[in-house]
Amino acid sequence: MKVLVLGSSGVVGSALSTHLRSVGHDVTDWDIELSPKHDLSNPTNTFHLKKAIDASDFVWFLAYDVGGSKYLQDMTIDFMNRNCAIMANTFSLLAGKKFVFASSQMQNMMDNAYGVLKCLGEHYTQNTGGLSMRFWNVYGNEPVGEKSHVIPDFIHQAKTEGRIHMLTDGEEERQFLYTTDCSKCLEAIMNNYDEILATGRTSVDVTNHVWTKIKDVAEMIAPGQVFAKEGKKDATQTIRNEPDDFILKYWKPEITLEQGIKIMRDTSSLP
Repeated sequence: MKVLVLGSSGVVGSALSTHLRSVGHDVTDWDIELSPKHDLSNPTNTFHLKKAIDASDFVWFLAYDVGGSKYLQDMTIDFMNRNCAIMANTFSLLAGKKFVFASSQMQNMMDNAYGVLKCLGEHYTQNTGGLSMRFWNVYGNEPVGEKSHVIPDFIHQAKTEGRIHMLTDGEEERQFLYTTDCSKCLEAIMNNYDEILATGRTSVDVTNHVWTKIKDVAEMIAPGQVFAKEGKKDATQTIRNEPDDFILKYWKPEITLEQGIKIMRDTSSLP
């Protein structure tokens, strides 16, 4: 199958592109990191984007300006404008195509700009005839910086400082899915796309269905060397959602959080 991956350099997109190629699909990568002409927020690039979409049998719409909680807690006008432009330019070209839009379990958090944007994306998707998938927390190796997520940040601290200083008290609970498991889940969604849509569903939750406290994640990485910020709560997620287990009909996670963290520690290029 000819598959177009929009956002192919991200944590999910890079793992998905690699996995799909390994099982025999013809994958086209598309990401702003490849060149300026791959910037989906720039309307002058839509001619080349349309050609890529038309040549594909299936499109993964993963491209977005996104990052971990430390990035999402301070969203600017530019952040909102970029993501609105990405959606406006891309969804207009997807009508009649088989495609999946990467949404978030935060899509019903209307006091959070990121949640509102993902909710808007789901409306675009439904009206364009595609399927939304709601990511919870997908983790894997990525460069550590402003946009990186909690597990790579913790591993980086443990390797460079021998300890972890958390930004909160760590009492918040999250669900974590390793990129290898996530890629297999997305392959299952693609392979069963028509059947899933035939059920009347407009979205699918993608997660490992296991709750873990952030402070417990830190302890897995640096036992006895975790320093919480007492009384500081994570304000980025304001509703505790429960995932739908529909996807387990087609796929089940294989890698535990402990196993995923060990793989990352063993394969990370960080010092």
